[in-house]
Amino acid sequence: MNEKNQLVRALGLKESISMTIGTVVGVGLFTCGSAQIGSVGSWIIGFTFVALLISIWPCLIYGEMSAALPCAGGTYNYAKRGLNRVWANMAGWHYIVSVVAIGAGETLAFANYFKILMEQLGISIVKLDSRIIAIILVAVFLILNFRGIEQSGKAQTAFMFFFWGCSVCWFLYMIPKVHVEYFGGIAMNSLPPFNEMMYIFGLVWWCYTGFETCVSMGAETKYPQYTLPRALKISVFMVFALNALFQWFLVGLVPKEFYGILAAADAPYAEGLKAVGLVGFPIILLCIGIAFGGDLSTINPGIAAPARYIYTMAEDGALPKFLGKIHPKFKTPYVAVIVVGVINFILIATGSINYIASVSLISLAICYMIGCLSYMGLKKKYSDMKRPYKAPLGVVGCIFTIVVYCFMLIFADKAALITSGIITVLCVIFYFAYSHRKECAMPTIEEEIGVIEEPDEQTKVKMDRQYTIWKVCTIIVTCIALGIYIIPMVL
Repeated sequence: MNEKNQLVRALGLKESISMTIGTVVGVGLFTCGSAQIGSVGSWIIGFTFVALLISIWPCLIYGEMSAALPCAGGTYNYAKRGLNRVWANMAGWHYIVSVVAIGAGETLAFANYFKILMEQLGISIVKLDSRIIAIILVAVFLILNFRGIEQSGKAQTAFMFFFWGCSVCWFLYMIPKVHVEYFGGIAMNSLPPFNEMMYIFGLVWWCYTGFETCVSMGAETKYPQYTLPRALKISVFMVFALNALFQWFLVGLVPKEFYGILAAADAPYAEGLKAVGLVGFPIILLCIGIAFGGDLSTINPGIAAPARYIYTMAEDGALPKFLGKIHPKFKTPYVAVIVVGVINFILIATGSINYIASVSLISLAICYMIGCLSYMGLKKKYSDMKRPYKAPLGVVGCIFTIVVYCFMLIFADKAALITSGIITVLCVIFYFAYSHRKECAMPTIEEEIGVIEEPDEQTKVKMDRQYTIWKVCTIIVTCIALGIYIIPMVL
């Protein structure tokens, strides 16, 4: 590969975690995910906890693959080696569609919360189409991602810490206003029918999708053999903690008579606060945190990650070669970034967050199942490959994950299932019509990933200390998130 057309390793643990959490925590939690409280009430924590349980094993499996093959493209590259190029193309396209959909949905979510924020500040922009705001926002992030991964990574970390800061302030301000009696002990008197519950669970699980975002930027990660598995382990539990904490507050602030509003809301948190009369400062602080922290932190990697898949597929001959061009100054796959922007504009034009969410969750579930099949294929084909990290009972975890995800998709939105089916068929047709004739020779693992340096002793100590701090903070926050659900039971 031409050195001038290579990516540079600039992301550390902090950036990898913030990129991953940023992709996951946003449109799911603050739109479709939290809206499900309108259907299941405080049972939402049960759905969220089960979604965590079925996400841990895939995270560990991806941790092993990413440490062994730290290159751009994630699942595409694992499938290319562990299965074949047909599966790889399918995984690549489904990932691109899904993560771009997350970003597009996030821009619409930003527009909704931004309009409510302006309303609370006395500026009415209700008549302004949310899609216009969303398109402007995508354009801003296209420029940011065009100018370099290091700059993008720093911005991502700033967004995440801003979001955490606003969240903590909002939590502290709202605690006195929480009504433990709204929890009804621990749940509602009854739950929806099983089919509907599984559909709801799919949308709650969507709040975890994107947990492997850092993997797609493996070629731009420093010391990936340590950084990527650690980032994956931290991220999945931090995502659970954030989801559980925000859901607890929404349940404790909004009584059951307003659940109908939550179920139909595009911005459930803001609409819920308005319904109970908590207007002014509570909504302003919330909307600032969600829009300028949570939403922006999702849009950024929602452009960066799929662009790396497009770049890798173009380098491999699976897409036209020009899509793999690297900017000579900024060292970014700038053509791929522009293509991601165009796809964003198309999805934003639909204006439907629920449809975008359903397409996204189905495509990512398909991608993860291909990833699990790839893991088993890599175990067989590359049994002697160096694996700096090994997932516990990885093959068993792959089988379990595939079975669970298949069962979950049975109850997904039918229109979105048809859309994903069409995407799959088009992937196969495109492969045999174009990619099959253009694909490059399979490079050796050493040629593809280059030389992965080992950190010196001082750097390793610093990395271990940083990881320990993240790990301790994650354990504390996760325990708090679980513990606060015991309070209504005790009181």
